[in-house]
Amino acid sequence: MWVFKKVRLVIVLSVMLCLGLSLLGCATTSQIQALEEKTQQALDKAEEALKECQSAKAAVENSSRYSAEAADSAQRAESAAVRAEKAAKIAKGHTNRAEEMAKKCENIFEQITAK
Repeated sequence: MWVFKKVRLVIVLSVMLCLGLSLLGCATTSQIQALEEKTQQALDKAEEALKECQSAKAAVENSSRYSAEAADSAQRAESAAVRAEKAAKIAKGHTNRAEEMAKKCENIFEQITAK
């Protein structure tokens, strides 16, 4: 019986030793608080990065829209330039015709005054 008491005492002491050793690996309150602070800082940085990412995405979308508008404006300007060139050619033709008419009128006037 005495042996059983010693075995029981040894078992109790080994369990207490194991519990004591396992508690040595636990974090202290200050360590947990420091870890919580670091986690919160990481979350804050992640939120800030997300906001910057969203703002960059919005800027890219605006840029794409402005780029499309600029391309459309360039195409309209090119079309307007072609129309202006055609109008200039027509105006030149009218100018030439008017000059010819003016010369004919001048010739007719000279013939009338010469008689």
